Amino acid sequence: MNGHEVTTHDEVPREFDSIEREAAKYAGRSHRRHSAAVFTQTLKPANGFHRRPLELYLVRVYPACRAVWFYLLQHNIPHILVDVDFSQGEARLPEVVRRQPHREVPILVDGEFVIFDGPAILAYLGSNYTDHAGYGFTLQARLTTESLLSWANAELHRCVGFNYTYPQFLDKYSLPDARANEALVEQGLKQLGRHLELLEKKYLESKPFLTGNRPTIADTYVATVLVQVEWSGTHLAMWPHVEKWLGRVKNQVHWDTVHSAHNMYLNELERCSLMD
Repeated sequence: MNGHEVTTHDEVPREFDSIEREAAKYAGRSHRRHSAAVFTQTLKPANGFHRRPLELYLVRVYPACRAVWFYLLQHNIPHILVDVDFSQGEARLPEVVRRQPHREVPILVDGEFVIFDGPAILAYLGSNYTDHAGYGFTLQARLTTESLLSWANAELHRCVGFNYTYPQFLDKYSLPDARANEALVEQGLKQLGRHLELLEKKYLESKPFLTGNRPTIADTYVATVLVQVEWSGTHLAMWPHVEKWLGRVKNQVHWDTVHSAHNMYLNELERCSLMD
């Protein structure tokens, strides 16, 4: 296991200085963990390039990491999770992360192949492991799914995460000036409203999921970004189709597993609010 100790950490942290520090306290610092799929599934010769488990380097509260992990579980692709803690400094990062120019997660390692960025990893898995299962049954559904993945990873996460949620809770993403930070959050909230209106009226008004009657990986990706607003207690009652859709997506198998760190953080925020 290359010197990585398999450990578990059940204690919920009380303070979080960054997303990376929070995730590290939940999941262990740069530890490898076997998914259950490693022990229960074997890759078929035609299903991917390698028989060994894939390695997913992740921070468990990053939406892109959760979406990739969900896809691996959903399609029984054997894998090992390697939790990464950026707050410990570059010297403590796994070698795979240090070698990458962008030093961002998620990173997927499949033998000699290394891929970073959520949509790119999902595209690789779809092409080489699942024959694009979970992307929709028609070409148009698949293309819409791919477009939504790009939108969720970039524009939606920029709004929901970096302009609205993270500046309220994480010093790393807050502006030094309190007024400027408040203005950033207010602008993020306005952007969030526009995105929710788009989902409500253009995608979900006449169908249960974003591309039709069945969920795709786009539903999971968009939802895992959108639930970041739960940190601030934001409710979606003004967008009833979005609210009902989010409930359906959350009912998928593996959702709770992938969002365990997210849910633990929500519980900690609630506990702290009750103590105030």
